[in-house]
Amino acid sequence: MKKHTQQLFKKHKVGDNKFRELFLRANDLRGIILVEEDLEEANLRGANLTGADLTSAYLYKANLGNTNLKRANLTGAELWFVDLGQANLEEANLENANLKNAYLWRANFSLANLQKVYLKDANLVQANFWRANLKNANLRGANLTGATLKAVRIDRAKYDKDTLFPEDFDPVKSGMIFISE
Repeated sequence: MKKHTQQLFKKHKVGDNKFRELFLRANDLRGIILVEEDLEEANLRGANLTGADLTSAYLYKANLGNTNLKRANLTGAELWFVDLGQANLEEANLENANLKNAYLWRANFSLANLQKVYLKDANLVQANFWRANLKNANLRGANLTGATLKAVRIDRAKYDKDTLFPEDFDPVKSGMIFISE
């Protein structure tokens, strides 16, 4: 276990590796380093994680709704079934992150790096992807209804018959790849 995590557990009086018992709602955790940590079911709702390093962290079913993750590093993070509704991920790095079945309603991904991100079956309704990089992302089955895709880089991203796009968006003209499987 990393030194930063041990200090966090000690400060909040929980046993080792018990993020399920850890409720850090609305805490200021700017710049915290939680590389490769197991944060399964952690409740970080509304926390300020600006500039945090969560590289390869395991956040299965974590609650990160309304969390500020501006400029955070989530490269390779496992975020299955995570709640990131209304979270701020502006300028965040989520390259190679797994967000399968994630709840990302109204999340802000402006200027974020989402290259090769796995967003299969994710709820991205009304999410903001202004100038985000979604190159080679997997969007099969994702719901992007009402999402802002202005100036997004989305070439070579994958979609299928179940992917839902905003009315004014054409995946073919944007260079996306249709997967029929």
